[in-house]
Amino acid sequence: MLRNYLTTAINNLLKNKLYSAINIIGLAIGLAACLVIALYVRDQTSYDKQWKDSGRIYRVNYSKQLPGSERIKNATTPLPVMPALQEYFGDKIEQSTRTYAYIVIIDKGTAEFRDTMMFVDPDFIKMFQFKVLAGSMENTLADRSNIAISEEVARRHFGNRDPIGKVMTINFMSTKLPFKVTAVYRIPGNTILDDIPLFALLDYTNAPPSWRSWNPTLNYTYFKLKKGIDIETLKPHLPALLDRNADISGFTPDPGLKASDILSLDFQKLEKAYLNSPWDAFRAGGDKTMVMAFAGISLLVLLIGCINFTILTTAKATQRAREVAMRKVAGAKRKQLIVQFLGESTFIVFLSMLLSMTIVELMLPIFESMVGKSFSLNYTSPSTFLPLLALLLIVGISGGLYPAVVLSGFRPGDTLKANQSKETRGSISLRQVLVIFQFSISIILIVLTGVIYAQMRYSMNRNPGYNRNNLLVINGLRYDVKTINKIDVLKQELLNLADISDVSVSLFSPSHKSEWSATPFKLPGHSATTYTQARTYIDDNYFKTYQIPIITGRDFSMDRDLPEPDSNAMPAVNSGSEARETLERNAVINETAVREFGFAGAADAVGKVLSRSDSNINYTIIGVVGDNHLYSINAPPRAEVYLLTYLDPRFIDIMTVRFKGPTQKILKQVKSVWKDVTGNEEISTVFVDQLVAREFEQEQTEERILVSFSLLAILIACMGLFGSASFTVERRTKEIGLRKVMGAKVKNIVSLLLWQFSKPVLIANLIAWPVAVFAMQYWLEKFYYRFNPLFLILICVLSSLLALAIAWFTVAGNTTLAARRNPIKSLRYE
Repeated sequence: MLRNYLTTAINNLLKNKLYSAINIIGLAIGLAACLVIALYVRDQTSYDKQWKDSGRIYRVNYSKQLPGSERIKNATTPLPVMPALQEYFGDKIEQSTRTYAYIVIIDKGTAEFRDTMMFVDPDFIKMFQFKVLAGSMENTLADRSNIAISEEVARRHFGNRDPIGKVMTINFMSTKLPFKVTAVYRIPGNTILDDIPLFALLDYTNAPPSWRSWNPTLNYTYFKLKKGIDIETLKPHLPALLDRNADISGFTPDPGLKASDILSLDFQKLEKAYLNSPWDAFRAGGDKTMVMAFAGISLLVLLIGCINFTILTTAKATQRAREVAMRKVAGAKRKQLIVQFLGESTFIVFLSMLLSMTIVELMLPIFESMVGKSFSLNYTSPSTFLPLLALLLIVGISGGLYPAVVLSGFRPGDTLKANQSKETRGSISLRQVLVIFQFSISIILIVLTGVIYAQMRYSMNRNPGYNRNNLLVINGLRYDVKTINKIDVLKQELLNLADISDVSVSLFSPSHKSEWSATPFKLPGHSATTYTQARTYIDDNYFKTYQIPIITGRDFSMDRDLPEPDSNAMPAVNSGSEARETLERNAVINETAVREFGFAGAADAVGKVLSRSDSNINYTIIGVVGDNHLYSINAPPRAEVYLLTYLDPRFIDIMTVRFKGPTQKILKQVKSVWKDVTGNEEISTVFVDQLVAREFEQEQTEERILVSFSLLAILIACMGLFGSASFTVERRTKEIGLRKVMGAKVKNIVSLLLWQFSKPVLIANLIAWPVAVFAMQYWLEKFYYRFNPLFLILICVLSSLLALAIAWFTVAGNTTLAARRNPIKSLRYE
């Protein structure tokens, strides 16, 4: 019996080659798309689940709200937070650790390399089980002169030699220190832990005074709860913990404020910190909404493939009515016929699944290049094999269920008496509904792709308030005193190049999200009001280099303006130190700051004096510059107070070069000058337009994925439409012949059939538009600046026309060929 079923299935596939190919290929593409996105979803939801007892590991998040400013959220905390937690919740916390990243310079004698060194507490290796390739992690954290290095660092600096026991000279805080390599490791799985090329013991007992401050947020803090402890029982005690431990004298001079009035802590399960974390301003994370959206899109593409499968299976099955009748006459039971049809359907799905695995292997490299990650699919793993088996059975049974039930219920006498294939009104209606549904999905995907593309172009082409073209940034100046001391020489040598017009130094690069530079300023006569503004440290060539227009007043000048004093000259107002005379400096502000300070206009601001609430400095406003989006093209301009700095490593970290000519030529020249001036130190450069593009990396990835899967959905829908059109033309061959005999022209017949297939596409538009508009309005909410919403209507109309054109193009070939056929051949059909 089984052999007979298999033989019949193969014969039917070979007899109907076109329909079989469309069925198998369309379903295979849908299955492949679903598998590829499933890999992506699994990757995005797997972060930090590989650690032992990961469900009990939490990250501490920190927020600050100074008077007159918005609350700033951050996943980093001050270093004293962990000791305070250990003291307050010692009976509830099993383990805790901090990770403090610092840019260091690895000195190999012949060359110097920049890298990130992570300082951690002893519990780090208990909470996070790195794979040790050589040496001992315990030995690393037993002595502050030991160091563990990643597999990549070991390969880069030691090649094939054994690094254990070797000494690495590392320039840390401008001091060269020897570290002995005691372990080589690899980080297993996905994690939000910072990239850790090197790590060593965090020596908090001998830490500098700045590390013990509650002002800078220097590190990430993690802890593991003891078994049976509910995290919610800890949270109500956090204000009291802050009031007892946090020193807020560095934030505000107001003695009436408690620490809990300004600061707050929150606990976040580490497993959930990667997707949609509102705390990670400085680290890229996943978007849970988009991950779920991609999962839904992959299922929709698979659903389109299944719909095609059902449409064509139903259509072709109706032509087997006489075969079913003959089997019944020969004694076949209805149950046997149902099993036969379901078996044939499942067999086709099995062939599609085999083909889909080949397509997956072809798609993966392309998909990996889109998302910037590597994936692998182990077909023998139960986590892969069992879902595939379930998918095989579900799709196979659902696709063949309708024809199996309907055809097995035909009466042999009626079917044989009619001497024709039997098509029920139900099967026709089902196919119409399915075509409408699959084109609704296709149109939705086209609209989504169009909106994302339009928003990306709008965001990227908005006026940022400065000229971001032809700007090169040199990073990491402050991590080596030698470089800071050579800045004047470096600037002059760069300016000597014919293709370089301007050079400037500052603290932050474009697209940098800073929060700790916020400073409380007061206006004379408004001593009770504190205006917290972002302070930006620049030199006297900054505005010229970035081409930020000066609205009124003047720019900084080293001949007329004094730079910021060193730290010894600016004690905090309430620090208790010996009183000193008030220092006088100048400042430049932007238009947003003019409004927030309450000045009548830019001209009114020039000459006014600002006083620092946390130091003994008064600033006279000498100029107002235009608003700009240096720190984010997608965020409103923040109120900026620009302060002058000069050769101070606290306030200088980047050098910006404005150039003309080819980028590679400039890069080569800059590197040559850098080497001549600084020696063997490694240089870190990036172009500003690249920094701006990075702001939208996630959205651009979303756009590429949507475009790809929209094309797949359209391709599958077209294949189904082509098959359905072929079937319709085949069934109406005699009708077409009779119409031609009665005088119908080719264009009349083609128009008739095109209209028949246009109706479901037009109905699909009515369903797709509201869904697509609602989804896109939700997605657009994350952009502060959005394109004109009226363009949504235009995108919907264009998407509809595109879908209609695709349907016409798909159907036109079949209908035209049938309409041009000789009527004699059509009437002799069958």
